[in-house]
Amino acid sequence: MSLAFYLKYYFYYLEAEYEAASAVIKVTVLLATFLMVVFIFSIVHIIVLNLTYLRKKRIKEQFMSFYREKLHEILINPQQLSEIAITDLLRNSRISYGKKNKNLYTECLIELISQIKNAGKTINSKNLLMVMNHLQLPNYWQAALLKGRLLKRKEALRKMDQLEQLLSGSLLLHSVYHRNKDFRKQSRAAFIEYDKNNPYTFFEENFDKDFNALDELRVHHYLTKKAATHELPDLSRWVENATLIDFKRFIIQEIGLFRQYNCGDFLIQILPTEANTHIQKQIIETLGVLDYKAADRTLIAMYSSSLALLQKAIINTLSKLKTERTLAFLGESYQQSHDNSIKIQLAYALTDYGFEGQLKMESLSEVNSPFDSEILAEVRFSHSQNTCQTLVPN
Repeated sequence: MSLAFYLKYYFYYLEAEYEAASAVIKVTVLLATFLMVVFIFSIVHIIVLNLTYLRKKRIKEQFMSFYREKLHEILINPQQLSEIAITDLLRNSRISYGKKNKNLYTECLIELISQIKNAGKTINSKNLLMVMNHLQLPNYWQAALLKGRLLKRKEALRKMDQLEQLLSGSLLLHSVYHRNKDFRKQSRAAFIEYDKNNPYTFFEENFDKDFNALDELRVHHYLTKKAATHELPDLSRWVENATLIDFKRFIIQEIGLFRQYNCGDFLIQILPTEANTHIQKQIIETLGVLDYKAADRTLIAMYSSSLALLQKAIINTLSKLKTERTLAFLGESYQQSHDNSIKIQLAYALTDYGFEGQLKMESLSEVNSPFDSEILAEVRFSHSQNTCQTLVPN
């Protein structure tokens, strides 16, 4: 008898046994069958992933073994090499330039670029561009950015940004209005660095519909890169027109981080009329970062009528400004304060003044409660610890 006959026989036999079994056995068989299928699928999936990983590893090792030294020599060469010279150096029949390997070659090139920069060496951007042209990377990633699926477009944007040669404002215009919020925001942030005409155009729109902590990191990253090659414009121009609280607070924070000292007059002018407490707090902190000493009179005047959140910010800023007026005010505020947390902060602020502040704190503790003596002891201990850490060599 044929194999087909036996297969049919056992199939019908098992089917009959299954139909005659109880409900518990039927459910058990179904679950066992399902788990077996999942197990087989998982094993196959693991094997495929492992084979894919080994293939990628083999290709990257082959690429780096042949190209590492040659690419390093080309990229750090201060002279611009000709396209023919680069082609001769990189010619290799074993290297395939097919689409499936473009991503791997890009990762290898990015890794090599990172190693060169970490070594403190300068990369010749023109030679780098010709290397990428030889590897046929520009057309591949530009097509992926313009026509690929969303995940591929996100990857293309990241890789092109890491290569620092392939992005432009015109390319990004295809993405800055994309319906996917995350991709749109990443494109708008990159637009700051790569557009030559109006890189800050989206600041007029509060950057996007909402503005979160990740957006802060993105925009600050590109503003930092922009500042390395171009002078940043006066950021206060976007504070006045901003309608999103988080974006407005972020721009004020950036004014301090990029030390735009000319914005001090503007910030102190809008501080009393600002309605949002968190924006007021950021303005106060930024004035401290800018060391805007002219703000001391305004901050002292608004201290008594402010919420505790703003009072703490004012204390920190006044301790940075270090004027005669602020030292006297902090001492008076310490005597008049009944809030223990603020009193502790005032004590630390006084010690930031150095010897004069410590003398002030000593005199205040002598005429006040035992709690003040405890504060003084804590401040002394903390100050001595910080001093020891400063003196100990690394």
